[in-house]
Amino acid sequence: MKKFKNWKRRIVSAISACALAVTGTVSALSNATASADSADFTYGDAVKLSLYFYDANQCGTKVDDNCLTWRGNCHTYDAQAELSNAKGLSSTSLAKIQEANGGSTTVDVSGGYHDAGDHLKFSMTMGFSMTCLAWSYLENPEAYTETDSEDHLLYILKEMCDYFMKVTYLDDNDDVIAFCYMVGGDEDHNYWTAPETQTMNRPTYWADASHPSVDASAFMSSTFSSCYLAFQDKNPEYAAELLTYANALDEFTEAYPSATYDGVGSYYACENIQDKLAWSDLWCTIANNDGTLPSSYTPISVSNGVYNGSYYDFWIFCWSKVWGGYSALLYSMDPDKYSAYGQELVYEMGKLVTDYSQAYYPVGGGWGASRYNCAWQMYAMTYSEYSGTTTYQTYAKSQMDYLLGNNSANRSYLLGYGDSWPTHIHHRAANPGTGDPNSNTEATYTLYGALVGGPTDSNGSYDDNQNSYSCTEPALDYNGCFALAIAWMYHVYGGSSDAADATIAEASEIKADFVFDYGASDDPITEETTTTTEETTTTTEETTTETTTEETTTTTEETTTEETTTTEVTTTIETTTTEATTSVETTQTDATSETTVTSTETTTTSTSETSTPSSSGHSLRGDVNLDGNVNLADTILLSKRAVYLVDFGEIAEKNADCNNDGIVNGDDVLRLLQFVVQVIYTLE
Repeated sequence: MKKFKNWKRRIVSAISACALAVTGTVSALSNATASADSADFTYGDAVKLSLYFYDANQCGTKVDDNCLTWRGNCHTYDAQAELSNAKGLSSTSLAKIQEANGGSTTVDVSGGYHDAGDHLKFSMTMGFSMTCLAWSYLENPEAYTETDSEDHLLYILKEMCDYFMKVTYLDDNDDVIAFCYMVGGDEDHNYWTAPETQTMNRPTYWADASHPSVDASAFMSSTFSSCYLAFQDKNPEYAAELLTYANALDEFTEAYPSATYDGVGSYYACENIQDKLAWSDLWCTIANNDGTLPSSYTPISVSNGVYNGSYYDFWIFCWSKVWGGYSALLYSMDPDKYSAYGQELVYEMGKLVTDYSQAYYPVGGGWGASRYNCAWQMYAMTYSEYSGTTTYQTYAKSQMDYLLGNNSANRSYLLGYGDSWPTHIHHRAANPGTGDPNSNTEATYTLYGALVGGPTDSNGSYDDNQNSYSCTEPALDYNGCFALAIAWMYHVYGGSSDAADATIAEASEIKADFVFDYGASDDPITEETTTTTEETTTTTEETTTETTTEETTTTTEETTTEETTTTEVTTTIETTTTEATTSVETTQTDATSETTVTSTETTTTSTSETSTPSSSGHSLRGDVNLDGNVNLADTILLSKRAVYLVDFGEIAEKNADCNNDGIVNGDDVLRLLQFVVQVIYTLE
């Protein structure tokens, strides 16, 4: 199992997409592009660039050391926030927090991420965005691994989880005492200045049993749950800690299902409670069941936008309403068992978008419409993937392409992508300007990877004005929705990250050589794969040669090579007249070995999920199972390799590079399938 995916649908998807591409129905797994200059930018570039927005919105005492040259430590005094300035804590909770901090009258709430173009910190929107980011990785990991963005993504997730753990206090039974759900206040909006220079009062807002905040606790729990799944193979010890917090906050959410509006009310007033309960419970259940749902799980029922017979949705997946995400996540777990939730996606898509002739559909109206459009894309791509249809996929792609520059203005709404993007943005850090929000200054720094609000109507109306925040402001939840959509686009259509790599190397705002450290375990979980062979030999000729033999051991995260003392390798080679089984017995002497070769006309077959290269050095492009032939069996095995279900040895990996570009991915599956069905006649 790769992440929490259903491996069967991975293989079916890869082969189906290739077959459709061969017949010209859809160009899946190819380097399809979408940008103002389609020759230069692709979906892989968009994936990679989009992560840099989070670094631009990082807060606290570690910003000096992040990957951006123009950001610095800010609001460092959050590390000594006065408990006397804490809102919502009961006297009992306050005393317990003070005791946990050695009697100090201050508490450390530094870190995390600014919400948008301002500098407030909301655990709700941070949690919503990080759950989306982790979900996009779990659903389509290749979008990050193949673009060399995995370390960056995990770095961001760890920064967020570290912050959430810091501001959440548990007792000895791992029950929640209290947690901080907001830092800052209205005073923040009175000043248009960079966060590095701000010294204003920043009150802290807290939740406990006497003053709960279901919207924050549910999103914090879902963050810990989804990130547990993301880290379980990378850093098991850290992942276990995340699961402890996930369960604690989920139990708190269920025990105290009430919202609070103190501080947060004028920004993100909680409109619903039941969807947050369901969201937290679903993610926590998946995490505790190793990425799947137990057969005993009973979901909230749904029919035409109504959950449990009384909870109305009629809105798209966002921080305020997560029912649509609940249906999408359930449907992806088991499309047959949870088919009703797939139909719910169809119902919601149809209710939101009725005219597919529009070049751009501003779902949700004019304020931050791009995020809702991306959420709709997530519905479409999820349903298409798991239902096996492409009914909505084509329109979803056109919407992503529009946002990335395929529009009448040739403007990308992902900053730094393509040839043209908004420059008068509503973001105090990147655009400190003159201190006057009405001055409409051009941004001092390019806010790479930020998705701004975008057009306000289907005509593409857009006001590139610093104070037109409905158009020009980015936000955490915007990029969270974008992550879900763009990872799906990459999964289906592919695309390199070469242009993004070039941009990152040249951008003055980015430290190109930055190493993203997410605390990977030095001793990852490993699984050994053993190939057993049965030897049947008749001696006909004896030959002595000198050679060096290596044994390859495949693990979950890495492949290690060790020299061995004695090894037997059985290889089947097909010749023009007979099939010969070669038994090689090797005795190690220093760096060389003596090899005795015997042969017979009896063929011995060994089957293993891991392909082992021939000791003869046999190489035939496309022959990934090393049987001397290139056929559909190789296509199926290569499909598994393309989605990381199996690992190849050196020769098989070399043979797998069917388009000879130095990497093995879905493009090679496509080319091999075209060769097998004789659309092309050579792989050389």
